[in-house]
Amino acid sequence: MAEPVDIVARAQALLEGASNKLLQGKTVVVTAGGTREPIDAVRFVGNRSSGRMGAAVAAEARRRGAQVTLIASNLSVDPPTGVEVVQAPTAADLAKETLARADADVLVMAAAVADYRPTEAHDGKRPKDDSRWELELEPTDDVLKTLGAESENSRILVGFAAEAGEDGLARARAKRTGKNADLVVYNDVARSDVGFESVENEVVLISEAGERTVEKAPKERVAAEIWDEVERLIEENGGRTAG
Repeated sequence: MAEPVDIVARAQALLEGASNKLLQGKTVVVTAGGTREPIDAVRFVGNRSSGRMGAAVAAEARRRGAQVTLIASNLSVDPPTGVEVVQAPTAADLAKETLARADADVLVMAAAVADYRPTEAHDGKRPKDDSRWELELEPTDDVLKTLGAESENSRILVGFAAEAGEDGLARARAKRTGKNADLVVYNDVARSDVGFESVENEVVLISEAGERTVEKAPKERVAAEIWDEVERLIEENGGRTAG
């Protein structure tokens, strides 16, 4: 007998007509949350990502019949049921766990990964005193770029771009081409009503075919729009992905 969570997911897909079966049985990896780069035993360099958007993306993929692995970086929300959850608190952890699963049919890089980390973490907790404490930072690995460089792989690669305003949108466009992603989801972090720490989002989906704005909506609805776009890309590829 199938697991109860699998039965529920399948029943939902049938009742709601949400999937045309393009994701059925596909392997999907989703990264979510925000990495934390240690400064000492208690302090870290981080960001405000809760992981809600990535968790919604993982849940929608599971609902459409995919086999989903969620690589979780310090989630502030509960992960969806029916998915494999792998903890990856730092950028290095996330890189390791994602690259180990690079043969998935679809990879969605929704986590807010730190661009920089301290070159050296203080051993233990550094006590507070009156002296200055200067931190030297070094860049973290660019996992999306590494994955995109494997151009012969037929998987679908989705990146997220947390930027601000029209300049940020231009950088998101450049990110898609520069990192060889099939789809980039642009999230305007200058807005306080969507994105980080919000239950709603508004994004621009950028692909080679053009751009489409997903108007402000609950993140679950936005996740469905993202997967609609991914399924369109799979159809363009004749239904073929890495698997």
